Amino acid sequence: MRTVILLSGLLLLGLSRGLQAQEAPLVEARLDSVVITAHFEPTPLHEAVQPVRVISARRIQLQGASHLQALLYQVPQLGIMQHRVLGGAPEMQGLGPQHVAVLVDGVPVTGRIDGRLDMAQMLLSNVARVEIVEGPSSVFYGSHALGGVINLITRSGRQWPEGPSVALRSYAESVGSWDNSLDLRYRRGSFWAGLQIGRHAFDGYLGGDDVTRAADWPERRQRFLLPAVGWEGRQSRLTYSAQFFDETLTEQGEPDAEGFAQDNEYRSRRTRHTLTYTRRWAGRYLHLTGSWSRYDRKIVPFVVQTQTGSRERQTEAIDTTVYRQGFVRGHYLHHLGTTGLQLFGGGEVWVEQIEGARIASGSQQLGTYAFFGGLLYRAGAVQVRPAFRYAFNDEGQALLTPALNVRVDLGAAHTWRLTLAQGFRAPSLKERYLDYWMTIGPSTYHITGTPDLKPEVSWHIGLRYDYRRMLGSVRLELETTAFLNNVQDLIALSPLVRNEEGIWTRHYENVQRYRTRGGTFTLRLRHRGLHFWATVAPLWRYVELSESYPEAPRYELTTDLLGGVEVQLPGQVQGLLLYHYGGSRTVYYTVRDRATGQTLLQQAAVPDYHLLDLALQRAFWRQRLWLTAGVRNVLDVTNLGQTVWDTRRAHQRNLFLYGRTAYVQLRLMLGGRQQ
Repeated sequence: MRTVILLSGLLLLGLSRGLQAQEAPLVEARLDSVVITAHFEPTPLHEAVQPVRVISARRIQLQGASHLQALLYQVPQLGIMQHRVLGGAPEMQGLGPQHVAVLVDGVPVTGRIDGRLDMAQMLLSNVARVEIVEGPSSVFYGSHALGGVINLITRSGRQWPEGPSVALRSYAESVGSWDNSLDLRYRRGSFWAGLQIGRHAFDGYLGGDDVTRAADWPERRQRFLLPAVGWEGRQSRLTYSAQFFDETLTEQGEPDAEGFAQDNEYRSRRTRHTLTYTRRWAGRYLHLTGSWSRYDRKIVPFVVQTQTGSRERQTEAIDTTVYRQGFVRGHYLHHLGTTGLQLFGGGEVWVEQIEGARIASGSQQLGTYAFFGGLLYRAGAVQVRPAFRYAFNDEGQALLTPALNVRVDLGAAHTWRLTLAQGFRAPSLKERYLDYWMTIGPSTYHITGTPDLKPEVSWHIGLRYDYRRMLGSVRLELETTAFLNNVQDLIALSPLVRNEEGIWTRHYENVQRYRTRGGTFTLRLRHRGLHFWATVAPLWRYVELSESYPEAPRYELTTDLLGGVEVQLPGQVQGLLLYHYGGSRTVYYTVRDRATGQTLLQQAAVPDYHLLDLALQRAFWRQRLWLTAGVRNVLDVTNLGQTVWDTRRAHQRNLFLYGRTAYVQLRLMLGGRQQ
């Protein structure tokens, strides 16, 4: 099956030149020149004060990525923590998923489970580009932006051709994954409207040789509906967009001696409505956003008789949690004539609610209110941007967060950027009010929140140097970065303690500190239709247990190597090769010796790995038909990691990949008058 899919794609890519494109690529493939994340107005990427990494729609298409998780494996200092049920979540600069803000058009995505969002639920079908900011952006985006920001910028109707049009996408992967979507579009002058519907199916993957039903990668079924409408004049733009998303993830259990197994269906439903207004005039810029989101997560257990196939729903054990979020944000920027000074400021209201059986009193709500401001001063080659954010919430907690960005251009070849920033993460409603009972065999566990938790606060320093030079017809680019994160009052689970009643208890608490440090060195070469890059990315993670166990090192080093080649080949064919070497890592944890009662230090090794992806894409019929074929994980890397008990985290397993797969993607656009 894998071979058939791959060969079919390559055969179609080699069709005659009679259908070769004769026009320039559609504008949707050239949207990475302007960024908005961590900047208060749209800013050309090469002029950005704070570094922003951009993954364009063109790269998304070439990689055949349907969701965010499939796109992020090749980003330096960004890792994916994979959980069997909770899915893949991002880790940036060694800071966990709870420290990474995930946004859609600047609006936080709600529904974190154990501090993490499932990247497989973050669809890319209507995304124009993904902007990534490494390091604290709490001044701009508040809580969860302590480690960095991933902002999905959705496609605007201004990029569509005039009149009605239809776009179709179909994707198939040899592991048992299918995606189909239909995009109906209409634009007339300044007005546009669109409706996208789609479905994703993944059959699951067992992984282990000793299992018959319990897949490391459970079966998924997703459906989505994405309506949008907007109007754009010369100075103003008003847009409304919505998301209706439904997913069922089926976790199958292994049968017992009598053939009975416990299965769970995790049913997720996401709803989001967003209204945005922007206006730019006479050196001024205004941006207003209002959004309402809801995330429903229901766990439905079944008892299955594997020999007969009968399933009995355990209605009394259904577990439902509902997250609601209201979000309003506005900011204003003013250029003061020719003085080189910009003033900006704004405010934000963020109200969250969570309800369910695992929450104390059944329902809790928290409102957070903030105002922020600052200035940007340009004096020749130097740009200085100090900023601050003051936030307070309904619990009476308040925090002032400062940040400073400096950019210095030394001629056309050298650019220095310095970032000094404080980040913060407020305790989540779950960390404050969790009240969860669990029974496993003869043991009962009680995990609780702590209402008076303090916010996590971090200090970050980052330095980046860029060098650019033309060597004949080759453009040479060097990029060097270094960073240090120092997190205080880190929120984590306490060690397990057995109380007088024999119940094992844990609770959330503030621990003293956590640190990471590292950097990157990147070499880029550009020559006509060829782009080559290579990155070295060392990362040192602080080993908290070194404070109690002298035999543990203070820091644990992991080094990643990343590289790739993107090339424009004859006959409207584009090629992409991506490589990622992940260095080995040692995880330290403790176990209690039942015989002696002593707590012992243990360590587990996560081996290194090599990833290699290949893709080819060809355009036909005047850039209306695109065919992409590729192979993921050419070197056939399978699951890495092992199950451990960490003193500060729940029982987890670090899964990775399910081996080599081949895929084919077809994109077709019909209708519309080209301008």
